[in-house]
Parts: sequence; C-alpha cells; structure tokens
Amino acid sequence: MTMTCDVGSTIGEGMDYIWYKDNSPVHNGKSYTIQDARTSDSGNYQCQTRPGEISDPVTLGVSDGYVILQTPLYVYEGDNINIRCHHYPRYSAGQTIFYKDNEVLIDWGDDAEYNIINVTRTTAGTYRCGKVVSYQYEDETSVSVEELFQTPTISVTPHPVFRNDNVTLRCETRLPPPRQKTRLHFTFYREGRMVQGFGVSDIYEVYNVQLEDSGNYSCEVETTDKRVRKKSAERLIQIQELFSHPNITVTHDVYEGDPMTLTCDTTLSQDINHKDVQFSFYRDGRMVQGFNSSNKYEVHSAQLEDPGNYTCEVKSSKNPTRKRSNEYNISVKELFSPPILRSSREGDNVMMSCDTVLTKQRPRTQLQYSFYRDGQNVQRFNSSNKYEVQFIEMENSTFTCEIQTSDSRVRKRSQDLRLPGSMFLYIIVSVGSGLLLLIIIIISIVSYKCHQRKSSANNPQPTPAFDMTHRKKNHLPKDKKPENDCKVENSKAKRKVRVSQDSPSSNNIYENLNS
Repeated sequence: MTMTCDVGSTIGEGMDYIWYKDNSPVHNGKSYTIQDARTSDSGNYQCQTRPGEISDPVTLGVSDGYVILQTPLYVYEGDNINIRCHHYPRYSAGQTIFYKDNEVLIDWGDDAEYNIINVTRTTAGTYRCGKVVSYQYEDETSVSVEELFQTPTISVTPHPVFRNDNVTLRCETRLPPPRQKTRLHFTFYREGRMVQGFGVSDIYEVYNVQLEDSGNYSCEVETTDKRVRKKSAERLIQIQELFSHPNITVTHDVYEGDPMTLTCDTTLSQDINHKDVQFSFYRDGRMVQGFNSSNKYEVHSAQLEDPGNYTCEVKSSKNPTRKRSNEYNISVKELFSPPILRSSREGDNVMMSCDTVLTKQRPRTQLQYSFYRDGQNVQRFNSSNKYEVQFIEMENSTFTCEIQTSDSRVRKRSQDLRLPGSMFLYIIVSVGSGLLLLIIIIISIVSYKCHQRKSSANNPQPTPAFDMTHRKKNHLPKDKKPENDCKVENSKAKRKVRVSQDSPSSNNIYENLNS
C-alpha cells in the first residue's frame, strides 16, 4: 500500500516531506509505501512539507479478518464511488450481501462490489457487507461525504456602495485540498434574473453604478459536469448617495465693504469620511475658489464687481461623483453714491465740497474725505467733506476728492474738476475796475477842494448855495486864465482833467472822465 503527500500543482518539486504515524515521524519522502501490511500498521497518518503546514490525519485500518469492507479514503459530493466486500485471498467465498444503515441494498448476489454514481450528502452512512467463507462473516465501515465546495457567499467591494462607484461582486467558495483542481463555473443574479451567465470568473463588475442598480444579488456555483450546484443567499446591495444635492447660501444682505460668506450645504452619508469631500465655488461659470476641504467661500470686503450668479460643486476624492448647486444670484448693494466735487466762490477763496449720498439702511456709517490737486494729496482723510483754497492759486489746476469708510474697505473717487485757465485775466480786470473807481473818487474830492479855496479867497462872506445850473459860463475874458486852476493827472490813462473856477456840472466831470 502506498500513500502520497499531495501539496497541489502550485508547489514546486524538491521539497522535503515528513510522514507521521500517530504524531510520530516514520518516513521522509513524498510517498510512503507499506510493503507487507500488518495490523500494527493501523493508525492515523499525516504528512508535512518543510517548511509548511501538516495535513489532516488519515485513518488506516489493517485487518486480519476473513471479510473486510473497503471504501474510498475521501468521498466528496458528485463523486462516483465503489464499495468492495473483500475476503481473505486464500479462501473461496460465495455470494455477497450489502447493507446501509441496516437496510439491504443488494441481496445475496455474485457481485462483490457496490457502485454509487454522483454521490450526495445523503450517501453518507454506515455500510456493511457479508460473505460466506466456510461460515458467514461480515464487516462494516462508516462512509462520510464531504462538501466538494462550500455554499458560496457574495462579497461586495467597496462597501458601502455609493453612486458612480465601480463595484465588484465576488462569488466566494472553497475547494478542499484534495480537490483543488476541480473546475468550477460561476453565475450572478439580481432580483432572481441572471445578469452574468456561467463562466470561469467568480467576479461580476458593475461600473459607474446608479441608484437603479440597487437590489438583491446572488450567485451560483457548479462543477463543469453540472453534478454539484450551489447557490448563495441573496444579499441586498443598496446604492447610496454619497452626498445630497448641494445648496448655496449667503449670510445676509451684502453692501459694499461687508464681509461676504457663501456656504455650500450638503448632507454627507454617515459612511463617508468628511476628509474625502471637497468643495469649489463659481461666479458666472468661472471658478473663484478651487477644490478644497472647506465648504465656505469668503470675500473679505465685497465690492460692486462681486455680484453675479454663484454656484458650488461637491466631489469626493475617492469617487467620480460630482454635484453642482443651482445658481444663486448675489447682489452687492451700494453703500454710498460716487462722490461729486463741487466748488463755490467765497470772497477771494473757493470752497470745495465732496458730496455723496449714504444709503438709508446704513445711516451710522462713518465716512472720511480726502482732496487732491493735480494728483497730489492736499488734504488727508478726515471727517470734513470741505476743502478751501485761495482763488488765485487755482489757475490751471485739476482737483479730485475721494471718500472712504473708516475701515478703508470702500473707497470711491470723484471725477476731475478743472478750473478755467483765464484766472489771471479775470484778476487783472477785477483789479483795474477797482483802481478806476478809486481815481473817480479822488478826482471828485480834489475838484471839490479847489472850488472851496477859490470861493474863500474872492468872497470871504458866506456865499449862497452853489448853483451849477444857473451860473454863467465864460465870465472871464477869453485870454485870461483862472487863477486857481487845479490839475489832476491820471498816470495810467495819461489824461489831464482840469477843474476851473467855472465849476462845471457833475455831468461834465463824468463826460471828461469818459472821454
């Protein structure tokens, strides 16, 4: 009798083997042969590779009886087995009878063997046979039928399963070591309907799964000769949403200069790691914040160019799922109107005012004002919107003003205000007019004084009121000049004005001045 240690085709040759009987080493080598079996050779035998695991024990029974019942060492589902009722070689024997669990299988017959085709688990039991060798002798043994392979189970990767995942279902079973070479075929079902026919692959893959792929899945395994077939229990695979559809929200109504925070709200599955989720934000379709772990987009100081249609997008770093929110229109309200620079004449100075209109919703906003001349700052930011400058200094200058909030978050500048370039001419005309008026006053005073002196010299007595209307003209001879003539010369006009004793009328005085 020969026993062989079979480690499978995957193990190379040249390994060391050790045989044990009842846990004691008895032989080195892949095969162990007993030349002349004796009852003392009965026992539990095992083999072991070095290094490696030890095999399961095999029971060997050596009998010296007249009849023995021989059965296969290993019996598996689907096997064809032969049960032999063997008698002592030196004696002749008659017919044979076979029993299973004390029930007759074959009544006395000439065949000493009993064959069973396509063994099932029900084949297991206690078998007994009898022969007449001089006398009737019997022997019995137990036959156990092992599973050829385990009832399969379905494993799912990944788990849990989210929308757009690539899912792998594996139909898992196990062949015993003596039957590792048995070929198996696999098939898969969803809700009882076949989704992948029988084949050598124990894997069923679904790419980019959707919610409708949810259901009860099962698999079935069979041998190539279809003798053994086993089906797994159903397993519910529920495709989950990785996260809900996002919504974008804003903290409050936004005015210029306000901090603005946009939040991308979504509900994550309890099975997802928050670190695997990323968010991005868009304005009018253009990305303003790339993907990162924060679900907030913050603007430190909102400006009028920040309004638009905002959206946010959510994705997983371990899943191709992406979801984008609906558009959310955000408007940034004006805090104060663009400033207007105005000027007004106040004597020799010009008063400039930087005017704006503050929104009624923010009446307590503190504003500051600054003024510029030809681009150079002439009055730094303060609470006054006024700036005063001498009129004569304004020729050919360009002025602007600027307004800002006290925190400098909002700043606006007025348009340029350019004053006329003919200031000098205007000033000359004004000064000239003033001098002309002064000359007229001086001439009038001098004329009056001259007339007074002449009257006092000729007539010390009080004279009647001076009547310029009825006084005679030319009361002196033509060739005689008045003794008390007064002469005033206008150095600018280069004209002489004479006041004689004739005391011309005031109309004549103005006529002479104008001539």
